[in-house]
Amino acid sequence: MSSVAALPSFFVPAAPPTPPSASAASLHAPIPLISTVKQILYTPNFYLLAIPFSVFVGHFNSFSSLLNQILEPYDFTEDQAGIAGGLLIIVGLITAAISSPLIDRYKFYLPLIKIFVPILALSYLLFIFAPPTRSLGMPYALCALCGAASFGLVPVALEYLVELTYPLSPEVGSTLAWTGGQLLGGIFIVVETALKEEGGHPDNNMHRALIFQGVIACLAVPFPLALGWVGGGAKARRLEVDKSVLRGDGPTERPETGS
Repeated sequence: MSSVAALPSFFVPAAPPTPPSASAASLHAPIPLISTVKQILYTPNFYLLAIPFSVFVGHFNSFSSLLNQILEPYDFTEDQAGIAGGLLIIVGLITAAISSPLIDRYKFYLPLIKIFVPILALSYLLFIFAPPTRSLGMPYALCALCGAASFGLVPVALEYLVELTYPLSPEVGSTLAWTGGQLLGGIFIVVETALKEEGGHPDNNMHRALIFQGVIACLAVPFPLALGWVGGGAKARRLEVDKSVLRGDGPTERPETGS
């Protein structure tokens, strides 16, 4: 089925029939890939957003993969762990479906990023204390909160990453951020599995893994909070160009990238 589903990708055109935005219509030839990568890697604001994005994508991957092992030592059943995982996904999808159109309309990327990231860190931190309660309320509530903040953060962060790195090719920054997230996800799974306490109380509990997860999540919080204060400001460059083009005073050449 996966192979059949992939077949239409061969027929996807290289570019849309019309430019997707006013800024896209105003651009000249694209910047070469190597130059784009070099410029992005020397853009401080890229790190301020890509680092927490990668950390929380990695945490989501590892947390959702190990959730059953986290809850099982505390007498939660597989069905209960499955419901917790379902809440993680379903509440997240609902949140993204509601928030994405509003974000696209009102463009309040930075405030939402600075709200979602601390909420995510707090949910991972509080989950350290959820399994020992041996009750469903706290794990379910924190999974729902984590899913909502995770799925709400992804489209906002990716869109704002494009704004911060404009006029560089948007796919390069998002690819680097996603790659970092997948890489960290694999690392977190290996590390957290190694932190499982065999012979602990209870046996095979992952309390140390949850502490590791919570600490790393908290360490990622200062990066997005610094956006707008360091790195030369956090302007939505593409949005500014779109507005200027629509006013009729847009650039005829590519703007400078800056920090």
